[in-house]
Amino acid sequence: MKTLKYYFLLTTSLLILSSCDTNDDGFYNVVYLNATDLVTVETEPSYNVGDFIFVTADFSRYQQEVGQDELLDIYKTTGNATRFIFPYYLERKKADGTWEVVPIPTNTLQIIKGSAISGPYVSGSCVFNSADDTYEYNVGVPLTQAGDYRLGFGYDTSSNRVELVSNSTGLNLYMDIMSTTNYNSPPYYLFTVN
Repeated sequence: MKTLKYYFLLTTSLLILSSCDTNDDGFYNVVYLNATDLVTVETEPSYNVGDFIFVTADFSRYQQEVGQDELLDIYKTTGNATRFIFPYYLERKKADGTWEVVPIPTNTLQIIKGSAISGPYVSGSCVFNSADDTYEYNVGVPLTQAGDYRLGFGYDTSSNRVELVSNSTGLNLYMDIMSTTNYNSPPYYLFTVN
């Protein structure tokens, strides 16, 4: 009888351990989508001290999936997520050729659409507009000093993509959209402030 109890305990333990999901995406219910130019940098021929460089997004809730004929409704898929969030940062070239992050106080951002919070990087939120079924973002970053700059997105500095993540709640799917950008020198947008 004692052997049977140990066998039962061992079998139960193995079943519990084998059902553990070590895949974070499965645990967090993440789905992925690739897209093109959902977030762009509004480029100007030249920039001067006092100007703003604008980061924009205005994309439909209906997106094309590779290999699918029908458009994917990302609003419905994410349980009506009202925001897609993405990070970006500004760096200035130092005299020795290295780059330093330019801190951007939130109150200096020119927020036209969406929302943003900043620190060492800006956390931008594309906000859902139910009037035209789009996610929108338009925020200007102040250019306060002359010099050579670069604007980068996210944490992956090896690609020209920006990662947008839905703010899904509860048990709804989270969507991670990898979008190419309009960089002039991947993985950064390079520019000079006069």
